Amino acid sequence: MIYDKKKGSLLNYIQLPLHVITPYGTYLGTGYDVNSMPTYTLSYTNVISFPVNQLVFSNLSKNSIIKDTIPSLTINGRNIIGYNYEIPDVEIKYGYITVASQRISIETAKITIASAQLILEKQLRAIGNVLEKFVYEPLGQPQYDALIHYFYYEGVSEIENSPIIKLINNRQWYDITDEIQTSIKRENGRVDDRLAALRIETAKMWSYVPGFS
Repeated sequence: MIYDKKKGSLLNYIQLPLHVITPYGTYLGTGYDVNSMPTYTLSYTNVISFPVNQLVFSNLSKNSIIKDTIPSLTINGRNIIGYNYEIPDVEIKYGYITVASQRISIETAKITIASAQLILEKQLRAIGNVLEKFVYEPLGQPQYDALIHYFYYEGVSEIENSPIIKLINNRQWYDITDEIQTSIKRENGRVDDRLAALRIETAKMWSYVPGFS
């Protein structure tokens, strides 16, 4: 598939620019001018921003991952279970995974889907803990969930030096969805359709405005 986009648009959906959420206002994409630059209008529905340490993941990110990923209900040879959770040696040793004061037994090397989803919540909280260290600007809930979603797939080790985090801290709000949708090609130069779909989902999540998305 050939992917096309304009400044501020969604991949392969270039009729309108994505909405832009900032700490000082929410702007709805209205179209493009004669120079193909995106145009916006200030929304009466404002997505409120909060310091990152006051935010937690919501079902927006969690359910998207659950929808897209088939959990492993048995421990594989790399000690991976659930939604790609790598079991630490100490949890292997004691035979359970601790999630929010609950113990999920792994003594039989098997878990339920419900347990896998609880473990996923632990994973998402861990991503949020790292985001707190490197994101200095306030975010809306959809933006926070988009980052959780993005770095669940990319890995928390990518957060510190991520161009997306740099754009946020530099308050370059109008450039972020473009950056989210980059790097969708494999090493052979061909577009990775699954990765492109994930990037599209993240960009839509980042720009989500209730009643307008």
